[in-house]
Amino acid sequence: MTNYLLKQLIFKTMKTCITKLLYVATILSLSTLGAFAQKERANVGIGTTQPDESAVLDIKSSTKGVLMPRMSLQERNAIQNPANGLIVYQTDMLSGFYFYDGKNWKPLTTTTDANSVAGVDGDWTLLGNAAPAGSFIGTTNATPLEFRVNNVRFGYLSPTQTTLGNQALLANTSGLYNLAIGEYALYGNTTGSYNAALGSSALEKNNGTWNSAIGYQTLQNNTSGAYNVGIGGRALFSNTTGISNMAIGVNALYTNTTGNENTAIGVNALNGTIGNSNIGIGNEAGMNKNGTGNIYIGAFAGRTSSLTAESNTLYIANSNTTTPLVYGDFATKYLAVGEVAAADRAAATSGGYRLLVKGGMITEKIKVAVAGSADWADYVFEPSYKLMSLDKVESFVKENKHLPNVPSAEEMSKNGLDVMQTSAKLMEKIEELTLYMIEMNKEIKALKAENAKLKK
Repeated sequence: MTNYLLKQLIFKTMKTCITKLLYVATILSLSTLGAFAQKERANVGIGTTQPDESAVLDIKSSTKGVLMPRMSLQERNAIQNPANGLIVYQTDMLSGFYFYDGKNWKPLTTTTDANSVAGVDGDWTLLGNAAPAGSFIGTTNATPLEFRVNNVRFGYLSPTQTTLGNQALLANTSGLYNLAIGEYALYGNTTGSYNAALGSSALEKNNGTWNSAIGYQTLQNNTSGAYNVGIGGRALFSNTTGISNMAIGVNALYTNTTGNENTAIGVNALNGTIGNSNIGIGNEAGMNKNGTGNIYIGAFAGRTSSLTAESNTLYIANSNTTTPLVYGDFATKYLAVGEVAAADRAAATSGGYRLLVKGGMITEKIKVAVAGSADWADYVFEPSYKLMSLDKVESFVKENKHLPNVPSAEEMSKNGLDVMQTSAKLMEKIEELTLYMIEMNKEIKALKAENAKLKK
């Protein structure tokens, strides 16, 4: 019984195997015949018995498609010696069909999705483009163009705004014609217009108009200030509402907050200064001054170590000194150049005279103005003039050791020589001497006449 069952099992197994072999043989025979037939006709049809004569392979279907090799960019680039015309479907980066043109992989069509960069002649390569003709990157209408890094705005181009840098001009709502280049340049600006900011955090908090800032944190804290110009790192850094200020140099006008119409040129020029209409030209010129209308020219000119009140002052020096080469006071019209002083302050130290020259001066010509004819000595010849007798003159000279109506040596030493007054006094004495000589001449003539009579 056991042998019988074993024989039946072997028989069924062999029958099944033979049936499968016959089925495979039939399929192979049909495939061979089809291949010969396709070779004869030089084209192949799938889904059709009448492939197009112009096609090597004609596939027809209304329910299915052709699935090409799918691979990543890295896998595509790893293909060894790709043949010209080789086609693959790239699944990552700029996904789509690509073909190999013998040198490079290119998109199969000129139509790309929203994330691609393409021109009318194919694509815009990041490796450079030869003769791109009319191709460009941008928009064809007034819609702004935005660039992002890590999904954060790094660039923005529109007909009225230009920005480049991390979140530059990010908060702007209605401001117009602004230029912002640098991280956080004009970051907080919402309504300010006609501003230019070049540098990280330049004009960061601005909402004013017509401001220009070039440098790191230049005009960073400006809020409503307008018409300001800052060039140099942190120039006009603290300015908030001040207008019409100009600062050129690192930290120039650094502490100015509300001051107006100040001009600073030089590193730390007018740094620490509070006030309006001040000018500082030179390294640390006018530093730490509290006042208005001052002018400081030269390195360290007018600089002090702590805040000092001063207004309407002119300093020209090349060091931090209290005796500058040129000092002036606009309020009193006083001017001192070295040892030469002019105007009211000179009058205060020189007996009322408006020019003081210490140490003397040399001149080839001098002309002294006479205020009026009454100041000159011609009054000596007036009939009403009382000429002192020579006896009285002699007595006066013996007692005072100088001529009448002439300053003594002590007075001259104390008060100096007034050229005009002294010249008039000298002329007075000359004219008096002339009158004395006229009288003496009369007496001599009379004596001669009397002597002539006696001789007769």
